[in-house]
Amino acid sequence: MKKWIVLLIGALFFTLAGCNNNQAEEKKDETKQAEEKQTEQNKEQSNEEDVFAKVAMAEPDENTVCVFCNMKVYPKEHELGKFTAKSVTENGDVLFFDDIGCLFNYERDHGEAAKKYVRDYNTFEWIELQNATVVKADIKTPMNYGYAFFAKKEDAEKFVSEQSNATIVSWEDVDQVAHERYMKKKQMMQNKKDGHDNSMDQHDHDNGDMKQDGHSHN
Repeated sequence: MKKWIVLLIGALFFTLAGCNNNQAEEKKDETKQAEEKQTEQNKEQSNEEDVFAKVAMAEPDENTVCVFCNMKVYPKEHELGKFTAKSVTENGDVLFFDDIGCLFNYERDHGEAAKKYVRDYNTFEWIELQNATVVKADIKTPMNYGYAFFAKKEDAEKFVSEQSNATIVSWEDVDQVAHERYMKKKQMMQNKKDGHDNSMDQHDHDNGDMKQDGHSHN
């Protein structure tokens, strides 16, 4: 009887030991998979940071045109280059705009970009859009939006104090002005299309009347 008890205890011990070993192996595998996943995520993040670090420095060349209005995009060296803006898509493509309103209106048709940049009014250096202080002023910009951008708020305040009719505004204000112009342009295009269609209808109508009268043009 004692022998069977000893054997039973031994069997239970080995069974428990086996379960513990299996659990340890499973935990080891889970830890390894978690480490591999974290390593892959870190690698992807590093690659993404490299891509955005590169595009953050990207500059337009002499052939670059605005992807929204197809007008010339001014380079950094040009006086109007301080108003050039750019956005970056998820896959790292860089899109340039001659004025800030074009960037906002392009996004209305194509969705919001991964990152957006404007130039500092004083240094012409790129700054991320959300970090810039915006000033509306009586200044000439490529599409006459009249916005200047500053990396430092104190620089924006100094600019406002030196310019008549200049004021610090929000990005919502910029977007609203761009949207109003966007809708006005859409309406003009629709009116033009409707006018063309009406003209064609009238032309067809006149030709039909002439044919009914027994006249035609050779």
